[in-house]
Amino acid sequence: MLDEAAMEMKEEGNKLFRAGPENFDEALKKYSAAIQMCETNPTLSSTLHCNRALLLLHKKEYVEAEEDAKKALQYNPKNAKAYVRAGQACQKTGRMKMAMAYLNAAMDKAETKKAKALAAKIIKQVIKEEEDRLEMLRKNKVPITEAQLQGAGSEHYIDKDGKAKKRFLSTEELKERKRKFDVIVERYGLKYAEPQEAIASYLTSLNGRVATAEDFVKRFPMMSVPEAVDFLSWIQTGLQFKEQVLDRNKKNIGTAEK
Repeated sequence: MLDEAAMEMKEEGNKLFRAGPENFDEALKKYSAAIQMCETNPTLSSTLHCNRALLLLHKKEYVEAEEDAKKALQYNPKNAKAYVRAGQACQKTGRMKMAMAYLNAAMDKAETKKAKALAAKIIKQVIKEEEDRLEMLRKNKVPITEAQLQGAGSEHYIDKDGKAKKRFLSTEELKERKRKFDVIVERYGLKYAEPQEAIASYLTSLNGRVATAEDFVKRFPMMSVPEAVDFLSWIQTGLQFKEQVLDRNKKNIGTAEK
């Protein structure tokens, strides 16, 4: 009886979904109610989570969409559409390598020509969207605050004699460093809370040591070593800026107390 009720709820959700964006919230409620009714039916549960994942993609709730797609795969690892939805969610959060892994899995798992055609179509769309997005990033100017330009204008390096030296970065160097950082953040979806917390936790665990690119990619293997160099360079620039601000504030406090 519950499965029948869940099927009816699913159909109502489908109709609301097809009716357009103004009905998405109601469709979400229908899918969620149906999911609660059929937890003991793996096939139907997988389908419902997959449907809700597609709806969440349309609502631009990409993290939640990926979670639903993964849940669909837990119930039915052969659900090719669930791999597609997971791939789309990863692409929308900037993780192209993971997106392509899911989409290639969809091609492998697809048991019908229709399912394979869907996966192939989405793969082409994802590649095209990624190419367009990267082209836009290349063309657009990357915003950077005056505080960053003024305060984060130097870095330390070791010269040929093994001595620590300090050099000042030009405005263009800072902008380029920031641009590369932003591209990586977009590519791997690092603007979301979960990856940010993981990276912050890792850097904090170093207890003041500077992270090397080689060590960083061992912890976050989605990046290449050159990407890790660019990512960590801007973080180090930000830390340098904070240190300079703290020093400036201490000096100002000391001057005020005299």
